[in-house]
Amino acid sequence: MIKTVGLVGAGSVGGALMYEMSQSGDENLYLLAKGNRAARFNNEGLCVNNTVIRPKVYSSPEQNIHIDVLIISVKTYSLELVMEDIADLIDDDTILLPIQNGILTTDILRERFPNNRVFYGIVLRTDAHRMGRHVFYTTLGEMQIGYADNTVIAPEVQEVYDRLKGLGVNVKIYEDMRRAQWRKWMLNTGASQTAVEVQSECGYFGQVEEIPELMGLLMDEIITLAEVENVNITEKDRDEIIEMLINFPPNKKMSMLQDYEAGREIEIDEYAGTVIKLGKKHGIPTPANRVLYLAITAREKVEKLRKG
Repeated sequence: MIKTVGLVGAGSVGGALMYEMSQSGDENLYLLAKGNRAARFNNEGLCVNNTVIRPKVYSSPEQNIHIDVLIISVKTYSLELVMEDIADLIDDDTILLPIQNGILTTDILRERFPNNRVFYGIVLRTDAHRMGRHVFYTTLGEMQIGYADNTVIAPEVQEVYDRLKGLGVNVKIYEDMRRAQWRKWMLNTGASQTAVEVQSECGYFGQVEEIPELMGLLMDEIITLAEVENVNITEKDRDEIIEMLINFPPNKKMSMLQDYEAGREIEIDEYAGTVIKLGKKHGIPTPANRVLYLAITAREKVEKLRKG
């Protein structure tokens, strides 16, 4: 039975999710954090939509808390550190539910924690964002969870679904989670990187014809990789995603652009970097993503040099 729910990574999506779940008044919710983060959450709480909540903080195995399911909501570049932090806070019965961007996290977690059950997970259509240590959102969007193939839903997937649903999370079990994950990765690889490169809010996606063309070039390389990786992603998906992006709220900024403007680290390695690596693995050229990787990485380095 899934009873105790933990979350690590109280950034924009993670903070909004913890706030949403805490509204249920459930006593079996924990925020996992160590060191300075744990101290900060214990002292200051978590500020979401200008309201401070004080989730229970689990930071030491001496607290003797069993986490039934752990939601992992950190940036991909923080995953290695987080895996070290949670290693002594979970046991082999803890189900791991990553909801990060990209397509590699589930495999990385399975390699690091071979005795644990590790799901696939994504969050779509959220407007959660962060300003300093304050999180804001109006819609949490939809969380999709499951194993790669959920044609027949495993009992533990159903249990996690029921538990999260009871906590007020808009959660769905998607039949083909690899496809769902790759679609989101393709969206971010195309749109987030383009937004950073051209410094554009979503309102310009449909007004400047070069923008969807650039996004399409980046996504086409993923379609080619999907074929050899046995993932059901096609040109129809690309066209649907670009049409959806064109119709995003005009003032919306892709999360990668928000991070770039705030001077935070960005997930370029998870997008273009992963495309390049898979291209090398299969002997498939990925020039569009290579150019964006170089351009955006160079842009970041120049900004750092300017700031001294």
